[in-house]
Amino acid sequence: MITIQELTPEHFGLVARWLSKPEINRWLTAEWRNQAVSSTLIAIAVRNRRNRLFLVRCGGEPCGLVALSNTNAADNTAMVWYVLGEQKLAGRGITSEAVTQLTRLCFCQMGLASIYAWIMEDNTASHRVLQKAGLREAGRIRRAASSGGRQVDRIYFDLIASEVR
Repeated sequence: MITIQELTPEHFGLVARWLSKPEINRWLTAEWRNQAVSSTLIAIAVRNRRNRLFLVRCGGEPCGLVALSNTNAADNTAMVWYVLGEQKLAGRGITSEAVTQLTRLCFCQMGLASIYAWIMEDNTASHRVLQKAGLREAGRIRRAASSGGRQVDRIYFDLIASEVR
């Protein structure tokens, strides 16, 4: 069973370790990419009212993170992002289910009108996650991200409340 719950201080260190892994943080925004992430940085992110971070559990065990950032109350929008911290669980649909749960929370409890996410074009696993969670490709910005030492397109996805399954 996959569940999400608000991230609490007891898990800041675990999430910081996940986000510090090069195979994970290479896909994040430039300010998080290719660096060690501290528990303090996670605490600062949690305190920011524009963010909401959720621990993902599989069978009761912490395994990942789904989050909202850039939450805009005036426009009722937010950006979705996520990581699977335990790579041994990859390919089981855990992240897709967690993102799906997050989208329901966004539309049913938070009253958002639209959510969006972006990936680097060479991140095929994230492409599948977003599609399985119901987000659709909305456009791209060419050569807008650095991945593995080369410039790649940033592909945007979105979902609106009326499209939630």
